[in-house]
Amino acid sequence: MAIVDVRIDDRLIHGQVTGYWIPFLSVDRIVIIDDKIIEDKTRVATLKLGCPAKVKLAIINAQSAAEKLLAGLDEGSRVMLLCACPSQLVQLADAGYVVESLTVGNLSAKADSVKIKKTIFLTPQQKEDFKKLAVLGVRLFYQNIPGDQKEDFTSLVGGL
Repeated sequence: MAIVDVRIDDRLIHGQVTGYWIPFLSVDRIVIIDDKIIEDKTRVATLKLGCPAKVKLAIINAQSAAEKLLAGLDEGSRVMLLCACPSQLVQLADAGYVVESLTVGNLSAKADSVKIKKTIFLTPQQKEDFKKLAVLGVRLFYQNIPGDQKEDFTSLVGGL
């Protein structure tokens, strides 16, 4: 399997992903890693409706994702790993699979969040999760759409 992007965007499947990232990266499979969404049948159905017909969609928890990624079960696919928050990638790493890099697109404002970039608001927990990923050697980037310049995100979270 070729992981062509690991993206954190709390909107998950939406216009920027379907209109820009999927065609730009020639994605043929999206794997959403999220322990909560897999329990929400309405949200799962909505995400399936939003996914382009030619793209396969899997919504799994971090443990299952690590097992599948380590086993190379999607060999030959161009996969985008998609998460709503960095905690899922920390759980993925705890389960034995550490991604090389990730791109942050959007993290919406929440009650206890602080604006870091135009479209990124981080809670203290999210900031800690990004720091954990940076310590593991994960390269952190910010980029909304392919035409935007990719920016190093590590210093913004107080990482390495």
